[in-house]
Amino acid sequence: MRAILVAMTITAAIGLVGTSGVIAAPVNATAIGNASSAGTIVDQVQRCRCVEKRWNGSCKLRVCKDQW
Repeated sequence: MRAILVAMTITAAIGLVGTSGVIAAPVNATAIGNASSAGTIVDQVQRCRCVEKRWNGSCKLRVCKDQW
């Protein structure tokens, strides 16, 4: 019984010491606006197609454009 109590106390102490200082995300609008404008979601994609193929099926001549 005493060993269980000591183990529970040590586990609780480790859990309390290991928590970080950050509890939640920022709530004000300026912080959310800055966080959302920090990274962009849209990436430019370049599309390619094979014009000539070799005998084994690999592409010999590839043509790439931004938009078709």
